[in-house]
Amino acid sequence: MAGREVGDCGGEGEEPPARELPDDITDEILLRLPSRSALARAAVASCAFRARVSSLRFLRRHRSLHRLDPGSLLGVFTFPLVPDGARGGGGTGFHPAEPPHPAASAASAVAAAADFSFGFLPAAAADPSAAAGSEATATAEWMVRDYRDGRFLLDRVPAATGSTVFTELAVCDPLSRRYVLLPPIPDDLADTVHSVLTVFGGRRACEPFLAPAEAADADPPLTVFWTARSPRKMIAFAFSSRDGRWRALESPHCFVWRRHRSPFSCPISAVWNRRHYAHGRFYWVDCLTSRWLVLDARTMELSLEVIPSPAGYWEEHVAVVEAPDGKLGVFAHGFHHPGGKANLHYYTIVHDTEAGGSDARRWQLEKTIPLPWPSDHRPFCLRGTGNGCVIIEVSEEKPVFMASHRVRDAELFKIDVKSFQLQKICRARCAGSAAGECCWPYFGFPPSLSLPTV
Repeated sequence: MAGREVGDCGGEGEEPPARELPDDITDEILLRLPSRSALARAAVASCAFRARVSSLRFLRRHRSLHRLDPGSLLGVFTFPLVPDGARGGGGTGFHPAEPPHPAASAASAVAAAADFSFGFLPAAAADPSAAAGSEATATAEWMVRDYRDGRFLLDRVPAATGSTVFTELAVCDPLSRRYVLLPPIPDDLADTVHSVLTVFGGRRACEPFLAPAEAADADPPLTVFWTARSPRKMIAFAFSSRDGRWRALESPHCFVWRRHRSPFSCPISAVWNRRHYAHGRFYWVDCLTSRWLVLDARTMELSLEVIPSPAGYWEEHVAVVEAPDGKLGVFAHGFHHPGGKANLHYYTIVHDTEAGGSDARRWQLEKTIPLPWPSDHRPFCLRGTGNGCVIIEVSEEKPVFMASHRVRDAELFKIDVKSFQLQKICRARCAGSAAGECCWPYFGFPPSLSLPTV
């Protein structure tokens, strides 16, 4: 029997095809698909569906209904914070997921479509006296400082002032190649900043970062935090695109960064360089003194909490993640691995009813995850976190914390708080220790289903 093309009514006596649904009903059905990954599967089924779900108007409506959909893990973006790592070559950029990872095809499409060199950002005014490759030229280059919700935050040292405290800031989307330059911090706020300590190998004396997008807004505003540390407290400002203004945040004066730290403990830069995020709050964890500095992105308030840490953890060995049901999760591994067997421990932060007082909290061990390699042959470290997962770098060279800042070959894996299964993402060239390189898991969508974020 001869085949029939789709849309043919067929011969006499055969059932006529179903009538096409009106466009508005089709839109309502597609809008109810729970994620853009589901939209991508629907787009494969029909050319009409593909044209409909890839329109900016439809994608904006879908985003407003499903703000909590972060997309698929498409890869990892790394950027060395110290000059030696940058000079090594290959330690910077987007590392897309590779087969057999389920998102490898979408990751490859994003890698081809986006400009992760950020060449679309405005260039600094040329200094005729600066030789190519000189330190003066390097300081004028954009430096990646943060990534969140499809947006990258970069900064560079102003040519006019040479200040590593008050740098020029830009927020951009490498897929759409759109960017916005933030206004400088006003003089009345800048004049309150004194005795700032340098970070990131002296390249900067500030730590700017992005606030998460507000789930309730279809078109969320851009919020950026700027922080610097003095010997006795954190100095913090916040910018919002709602009114285009910077404002100061109150900071607890009791936070003394260097007090009570042993010379044999993890360097204080490891505390400052490793910023964690979970459920609307940012955390800086000092394991040695059990102090957590907390920035609530919703209330714009800084506070200090004391949560006793289990013995044996350095800050480089700890990663705070978003656990289900609004809980705070922590992945951690010890400095010493008995018998050479590598394990990863997962904790939740719970209220300590035995300690008395409703504010007392402690680490509660939930799970120990055996890793499939001996720690003495495959040294590993915890890198970036996002959406309930942690990125693990596994190297075939000597332990990462001793590896200086040279570029090395490594494998990147993911573990999340739902499955606790180890999943390989890709091979990559990495530079720097866990505190000397920025690393972010990159969540997103295929280019055809991606909305501009700036």
